[in-house]
Amino acid sequence: MSQLNDQVKSFKKSLNANTMLGVKRVATGTTTKQDDRSNKGPNATIANNTRRAFDGDKRKKPKKTSVYSQPADTGSGTHAMSQLYTVIQFLKDSDGPQSVVSITSRTKVNITKNQALWDKLASNNKIDFDPVNQTFCYKPTFQIKSQDDLLTLLISMKDSGGMDYKDLKDSYSKLGDVVEDLAGEGQILVVRNKDGNPRVLFYNDPEQNTHMDKEFKTMWSDIKIPDETDLPKELENAGLKTMDVFEKKVVAEPKVKRAKTRNKKIKITNTHLSHIDLSKDYVPKK
Repeated sequence: MSQLNDQVKSFKKSLNANTMLGVKRVATGTTTKQDDRSNKGPNATIANNTRRAFDGDKRKKPKKTSVYSQPADTGSGTHAMSQLYTVIQFLKDSDGPQSVVSITSRTKVNITKNQALWDKLASNNKIDFDPVNQTFCYKPTFQIKSQDDLLTLLISMKDSGGMDYKDLKDSYSKLGDVVEDLAGEGQILVVRNKDGNPRVLFYNDPEQNTHMDKEFKTMWSDIKIPDETDLPKELENAGLKTMDVFEKKVVAEPKVKRAKTRNKKIKITNTHLSHIDLSKDYVPKK
């Protein structure tokens, strides 16, 4: 009997020992310094020895923002005319000849692989092609490459009036800055649109800047301009005519064309029956 009790006790001991070996260490919300130190060892993940723990704590990935398909950046396009336009615009913005390599790198258009595009560019009347150096250059209407060039051009045109800014815009990429510099120095006069952009450029001729007496300027400033409604009457009282009178053209009234009467010759037929009265019914003779 005692031997049986000893076997039962030894069995229970072995059972308790196996139970302790199979218990998992469950991490709690708070850790002590001792646990911290133990977790730094090579068996730190033994309590949660899974693939996820091995690979690292892979938190739930945030949802990817849906990206809808957008139009691709086609750059210069694939159509020959759009590519030609892109190259010409690049040459227009460049102040000098451009090589084929420069054109290709800046516009993404390889004109060497498209003979039709090359021919159109080389034969364009606004493009200068140098066959020796294989360069292309935009040919503006007016050759302006500096501030002095613009001033010289306006001086040569002073007797013809001002010059439209839009006609000069393609001549020089820095034209806007040059205009503002010359206007600030008082060398040119600029007529601007409602947005403040240059519209017409004039040379400010010093010969036309006549000195005026201060008294005359005061008299000029003191003149009161009548209201718009009273202005025609005041002009009439002063013996002056408005511009409407000068510009009005007398339009002659169109003459009514009368139809011409033509004397048509009437050919008379059946002259051999002139002695018979055809208005009466025919009554045969008995």
